[in-house]
Amino acid sequence: MSGALTDKIAIVTGASRGIGAAIATRLAAEGATVVVNYAGSEDAANAVVAAIQEAGGTAEAFQADISDPAQVKALFDHVLKAYERVDLLVNNAGIVKDTLILTMREADWQRVLDVNLSGIFHCTKAALRPMMRARAGKIVNLASISAIRGGRGQANYAAAKGGIVSFTRATALEVADRGIQVNAVLPGFIETDMTKVVQRRAGDQVLARIPAGRFGTPDDVAGIVAFLCTTDSDYVTGQAFSVDGGMSVA
Repeated sequence: MSGALTDKIAIVTGASRGIGAAIATRLAAEGATVVVNYAGSEDAANAVVAAIQEAGGTAEAFQADISDPAQVKALFDHVLKAYERVDLLVNNAGIVKDTLILTMREADWQRVLDVNLSGIFHCTKAALRPMMRARAGKIVNLASISAIRGGRGQANYAAAKGGIVSFTRATALEVADRGIQVNAVLPGFIETDMTKVVQRRAGDQVLARIPAGRFGTPDDVAGIVAFLCTTDSDYVTGQAFSVDGGMSVA
């Protein structure tokens, strides 16, 4: 462990697998106590916690659907009661329900926005209260290059991720004078359970659009998130960082 985040209390939403699990693991390796949030994958979340603990870190799992304000309140009430503060919030939880606009159900449009965008609002609002009292804090929002580069069948997902970038900038302006930094990270094509179907169907075509010549890994994303959670990023706020092997500029 490097100790860059020693004594920090971190909440990572959607951290039972993929990018969220990698972020939780990395923050714990840097010394943070990590609350591994999950919606339904209890066994996977507990496995992440166990792996962190086996490596000498500190973590616990907590179930909450972040699209539900009442469950978000329960999450933050628990953390504040147990640890008395929240230093770091990584809004990672997200879902996909891809289909073309003409066949997209209103329920699928709304569910993606509820989780991917409104969930960030609920969690950020809850985190800002203790952070503003402390006059310190870091919030990192996981968006996607879909926010700046469209994809067929992803109108709901792209709309939510684009909203995250704008939300990040607006929030950063509101809290910068309170010592709180808010930034966004935009992953490209990262090898996770969420992208397996696309990789099987069109992996060669996607790879051809990535100048780096490889797909990303969850650890590629976790690295920059960890940086944005340290004091090295104290003068960085309201920014959107693409982690995509150059895909967004190709």
